[in-house]
Amino acid sequence: MAIFKPDYYVSSYRSVDIDRLKRAGIRLLLCDIDNTLMAYNEKLPSAEVIQFIDRVQRAGIETAICSNTTKKRASRFARDLHVSQVYYLSCKPMPFKFWKAMRDHGYKKKEVAILGDQLFTDILGGNLAGIYTILTEPISVVDRSTTKFTRKFEAIVFKNLEKKGFHKGEYDG
Repeated sequence: MAIFKPDYYVSSYRSVDIDRLKRAGIRLLLCDIDNTLMAYNEKLPSAEVIQFIDRVQRAGIETAICSNTTKKRASRFARDLHVSQVYYLSCKPMPFKFWKAMRDHGYKKKEVAILGDQLFTDILGGNLAGIYTILTEPISVVDRSTTKFTRKFEAIVFKNLEKKGFHKGEYDG
């Protein structure tokens, strides 16, 4: 179950301690879109999301989008955020786009983090790639049908993680 355990657990992207990321040596933050930065049915990033990305970038950490969504959606969303790269149709949890991001940006595994809301895509994929993983609670309780399905399995994984001291809702910061 350690493959599903995040390195850092926050209630929202708003709660991410950027100084903590800097102390951990993170130089590139890959961000999932749907239910991480915004609800999956929203078309544009909010002013709050734009401010968060700006804050990360001003702190000297590059940002990129890494999402399983379509090119059109990811590119439209990324335009307002001024991120360095967009990795769409990422096929998470497969680690290939994480590795591509490392190559594209010239960073080592220990310098890259993924921020996402799903254990079975973002956290599993990030752990398989060997990067720093940040789990956030979903922005919305409304999910796509495929995500609803995996959330049921997430509940089982969370129960197993609780036996090892990781408790859902007990955030790291």
